[in-house]
Amino acid sequence: MKRKSAEIIAVLLLVVIVATVLVACVNTDLSGYAYPEGLEEALASYDFSRAQGSDVRVASFNMLVHMESWGGTPVPPRAKTFLKVLDEVKPDVIAAQEMSSDWYKVLGENMGDEYVILEPKIDVLNKNKTPIVYNTDTLLLIESGYTAYSVGDENGCRAVTWGLFTVKSTGKYVIVTSTHLDLIRNGKEEKELEIMNKQADELLSKINELYDRYACNVIACGDYNSMERGDVEDNSGKVQGVYAAEQIYAKLAAELTDVKYKEGLCILNSDENKKFAPTWDHIFLKGGANAEKFFILDNNVFEQMSDHYMIFADFTL
Repeated sequence: MKRKSAEIIAVLLLVVIVATVLVACVNTDLSGYAYPEGLEEALASYDFSRAQGSDVRVASFNMLVHMESWGGTPVPPRAKTFLKVLDEVKPDVIAAQEMSSDWYKVLGENMGDEYVILEPKIDVLNKNKTPIVYNTDTLLLIESGYTAYSVGDENGCRAVTWGLFTVKSTGKYVIVTSTHLDLIRNGKEEKELEIMNKQADELLSKINELYDRYACNVIACGDYNSMERGDVEDNSGKVQGVYAAEQIYAKLAAELTDVKYKEGLCILNSDENKKFAPTWDHIFLKGGANAEKFFILDNNVFEQMSDHYMIFADFTL
C-alpha cells in the first residue's frame, strides 16, 4: 500500500514538473511579433468612448486556449493583439473563458499592475480557465469566488467565477460572473443537453444567491455554448440546428435579461448583418442596471486573436 502511494506521489510530482517546464517554455517577449495587418485601422473604426453617465464597462471574451487539440494556436502573437485591444477598450472587467496556462504566463509578464486576474487556480495542478480580469484603477474588489459545476467536463472550464466590486468613481456595487458551459457533441446530444441543463440551473442558483446576498446588480457573462436560435445562420454563416442548444439560452433568458436585445440600445459593430446573428457568447443581467452601449468586435482582423469575438457593454448601475 505504501509503495503504491509513493508511486502515485511520484507520478503527480512528475506531472507538476512537466507542466511547469512546458509553461516556462512559452515565449513572453512579445517585441518580435507584429500586429495583424489592418488591426489599428479596425480599432480606429470604432468609437470606444464610454456611454455618458455609465458606471462600468464589462466585457466577455473566449480567448481560445493554446492547445492544438482544442483548435488553439500559440498565445504570444495573439496576446500582443489582445493587449492592444485592452489598451484601446479599457474595460473595467473582463469575464474570460479558455484562459489556459500559456495565457496566464504571457499576460502575467506583459499586462502590468493595472489588471488583476481573479480566482486563477483550481488546485496546485490546474488553472481556472474561466477567470475574471479586473481593472484595479477603476474598481475595488470586495469579495470573489469560484464554484465548479457538479457535472460536465473536468477541464477547468465548467464553472462560475464571480467578483463583487465597488466602482471607485461612484461608490456603486456590482457583481460580475464568468462561465463556460458544456456543449452538445455529435452522438451525445441527449446526454450533453441534460448536463447543460444542470449547469444552467446551478448558474442561475448562484446568480440568485449572489443577488440576494449582496442586493446589487449581477452581470452574468460567458460562453454559454447556446444560441438564441438554431434555425438561422450564426456569425460564421452556419446553421447550427440542434447543436445551438437554444433550449439552454431560452432557460437563461427567461430569468435574466440579454442586454443585447434592450430596446433602443446603441450597438457598435462592423457588419450590420452580424448585429443580431445568434452567438454563443452573451451578457445577461439580473437587476435594474441599464445597458447604454453594446460593442461587438466583429471585424475580420479580430479572428486572428480568437475564434470568438469580444463583446462588451457600458452599464449605468
